[in-house]
Amino acid sequence: MKPNSPQKKALKSGYVAIAGRPNTGKSTLLNRLLGTSLSIVTPKAQTTRENVLGILTEKAMGQIVFMDTPGIHKAREGGINEYMVSQAREALEAPSVVWYLVDPNSRLDHEETVLKLLTLAKSPVLFILNKSDLKLSLAPPALQLIEQVRTKALAMGIQLETLEGGEPYRISAYKGRGVKELLAETWKRIPEGEFYYPDPDQLSDRPVKFFVAEKIREQLLLQLGEELPYSCAVEITLFDENAKPPRIEATIHVERESQKGMVVGAAGRKIRDIGSAARAQIEKFVGEKVFLGLTVKLLKEWSRDAEALKRLGYHLPEKRKDDARPRHSR
Repeated sequence: MKPNSPQKKALKSGYVAIAGRPNTGKSTLLNRLLGTSLSIVTPKAQTTRENVLGILTEKAMGQIVFMDTPGIHKAREGGINEYMVSQAREALEAPSVVWYLVDPNSRLDHEETVLKLLTLAKSPVLFILNKSDLKLSLAPPALQLIEQVRTKALAMGIQLETLEGGEPYRISAYKGRGVKELLAETWKRIPEGEFYYPDPDQLSDRPVKFFVAEKIREQLLLQLGEELPYSCAVEITLFDENAKPPRIEATIHVERESQKGMVVGAAGRKIRDIGSAARAQIEKFVGEKVFLGLTVKLLKEWSRDAEALKRLGYHLPEKRKDDARPRHSR
């Protein structure tokens, strides 16, 4: 009679929503976890406009689908900012775990906007202080912020999960410090289940075309002034993968006629610089040379016009009394 073989360990699968204020390092953390530049990262706040799913599959453990959400902030009703906050709200409705990232340089009044949305979460919320490689993360203002956030969360009925003594999980998404330990703690809270995405090499549910547009928008954020990039939207009008090299045509939409010249630049130098840098990032992402053509057009007040937003793929949430939205389910 053969000896009993060791019982195979059950695999796990679940969603983790990465939430926080703008510029807390959510996208940097996702890229660190996946080992690739999936989400675009810039020094400007509100870089992320849509939820980006990043799929981490570990054969011995299971699969975690991370949701990189737009930075949570107070948003005016009816425009692109409302859409961004609605994306974060949707991500918080039914994940297995929520990662709540806080910048040590933040303030309680800023965090209250995030905490208000976190009251929707029915899952464990891990309290994470990012940028712990910076000296200010141990300075009195940061220590005071930690205590204030913890106290405010408790008063709002949010049970933040922390280390012993109420200390948040300290990480540096940029340098990788504490990320493995945070991931190990998260696996403990992920339920058993079948993979959502059977291909272990799949990194996202988004098509390549989406990331191509994001790489272009990343360069707009990096190479244009402080406010102008927020008035720009990128639409891929041609994506011919069969061409040699693959041919990509994209339109950069601006809100006012005067902005067209600012994006194009004197003698077309600015748009050439943007295109050259974007093409390099796209080629790195897809692993081959591409042709990239950029055009700048006026789409008047697109960031506040519901029809224009819909055309660009930004669907504003419907106003419903029950505010019901589809949840992730097996």
